[in-house]
This record gives sequence, C-alpha cells and structure tokens, in this order.
Amino acid sequence: MPRWLQARPFLLAGVLSWSNFQRQHKALLPAVTALFLLCGGLLTLPVVGSLLDIVAQYPVTPFVALAAGCAVATAHRKTVVYSSLVDSWLAPLAAPASIFIRMALVPVLQLVLLVLAIAIPAVAGSLRLASAVTLWLVVGAAYVAGFVVGWLASSDKSATAPAFQYVTIRKPRANWAQAPRLEPLSYWAMGQTRVSTKPKVTAGALLFVLMALPMGTGGEKAIAIAAGAWVVLHLAVLDVSAIRVAFSAARWLAPTTLRYVPFTVALGYRVVLAQLWTCGWVVFLTSAVALTGALRLGLVSTGECLVSSCAAIAVACWLAMRSAGMISGGGGNEH
Repeated sequence: MPRWLQARPFLLAGVLSWSNFQRQHKALLPAVTALFLLCGGLLTLPVVGSLLDIVAQYPVTPFVALAAGCAVATAHRKTVVYSSLVDSWLAPLAAPASIFIRMALVPVLQLVLLVLAIAIPAVAGSLRLASAVTLWLVVGAAYVAGFVVGWLASSDKSATAPAFQYVTIRKPRANWAQAPRLEPLSYWAMGQTRVSTKPKVTAGALLFVLMALPMGTGGEKAIAIAAGAWVVLHLAVLDVSAIRVAFSAARWLAPTTLRYVPFTVALGYRVVLAQLWTCGWVVFLTSAVALTGALRLGLVSTGECLVSSCAAIAVACWLAMRSAGMISGGGGNEH
C-alpha cells in the first residue's frame, strides 16, 4: 500500500473492505469485466448513437436529470461521511478524515464512465463529434453543479441516529428480551423510507423534474408527471431501504443461527405490502379517469414492480447473510 494511503485510515479501510469483498466473491471481477465489455459492444450500435444524437439536441433535460441525481447522491454521501466521523471505529484516531476525497471519488468515477460511454459511439462513428462534445460539456457541467449543490446542502452532523424519531416501536411486549422477534426489521425499512421521502427531500427532486419539462406543457400534464415521479421515487426508496437494512441487520444477527427464509420474509413482507398498497391506489385512480388501457397497464406494471422488488430483496438478503458469514459457500443455514 502507498504511504499516502496508509496515512489516511478512512481511505485505507475502504480499500481493504473492497479487497476482502472481491476475494470473498472471486467471480465478481470477471463478471464486472464481462458486463463492461458487453456494454461497450452495445454502445457501438448505430441506434445508440442516434439516441445520443437526439439527446444532444435537447441538452437541458439531461443536464437537469444528471444534476439532480448528483446533488441528491452528494447530499446523502455527505451525511454518511460526517456520521462516520462520530460512530466509526476510526473516529478516535488523530488522522486525516479525507472528507473531500471520499466525497469526490464516486462522482469522479461516474463522470469518467459517462465520458467513456459517450466516447465509444463517437469513435465507432455512430455519433457525430459535435453531439459528443455537447454531451461531454453537459455531463461535466451537470456533475459540477450537482456536486456543489449537494455539498452546500445542510446535513445533520449530530451524534444521534439520523431521523430516529420516524421509527416507532409497535406492540411492545413484556417478554421482549426473552422472546425476541424479527418483525422490527420491517419497521426499520419503513422508517428509513419515511426519512428518505420527507417533503423537504422529495421537493427538490420533483422541482428538477418540473424544470425538465418542455415549455408549453399543460398544468394537468405537469401535475400527473410530478405525481408519477413521486410514486416511482417512493417505490424505489422502499427497495433501497430494505436492502440497506438487510446488510445492517445481518451484521448484528451474525452470531445467531437465523435461517435465510425467516430473515427474508420478516424484512421484506411489509415493504412489499407497502408497494402493493401504493400501486393499488395508482391503478384505482388511473382507471377511474377512464384512460385507454390504463387498467391493463397498471396491473402489468404492479406485477412487474412486485416481482422485481421480491427478487431484489431476496438477493440482497442472501448477499447480506453470506457477507456476514451466516450462509456458507455450501449452503449453510440458507434453508
């Protein structure tokens, strides 16, 4: 390891963590390499160059979308980085926290990948050089603006758990210590969803969505698009919250003999029910306005959403238990 990396324990811990994860999952590096080669081959197709050429003609929409995503991700990363200065086991060390490097590393990597994704069709000849230059400028400006906005966003630097008041203990029992249950795991996932979908958080994302609408869009269409964006954001946050809770809970439950199926069901059933409730209301409201094919499209989208959520939660729980040593390579306690 280089000396400058050894002098920065937070960066060194991250590098060692990724190295151990790659050693534990030896097929990860070949799979990622094959995925990148496949994506590179797809980017050489003429249809991809044509689509990017069309996107370059309307630079405002990709700029707003990329800036909004980068701003939200940077604000979240800022909260995580500052929280690690308090609750990390490296916090007591009198060593550099490397805040800026940890904040800028992920956006820089994403920016490099996007630049390469635009360069491949340009080299292949399916994308005009003028359009490629326009997209490069849009991507660079969007990431710079999003990073600055996310960095300047206020964050909670207190030592308490962020937004802990959104998770409530329901049905308290006198024999809690003698007969613990896994049901609170689903409450934590729902609590994280409430935190991530607070109005002051979603308002910024919806603002960028409305700004990306072309001029002349009617008020009814704008409201419908904003409502659809909020629903998609809510469904996605439910999955992300369940995945985050799965990895956190697996580390705490590693000393137990908990099996895979009870852990997955206890963690994901309330998330799936919440998605079913949300999609049910969307289907009801869209079918009530008598749009052509709204009921069929809503039912198909609901089924796809539930299936993808169940699959994502199941895979996340398996990976979480495997990374925590609760499932061995030969199967272990997975049944």
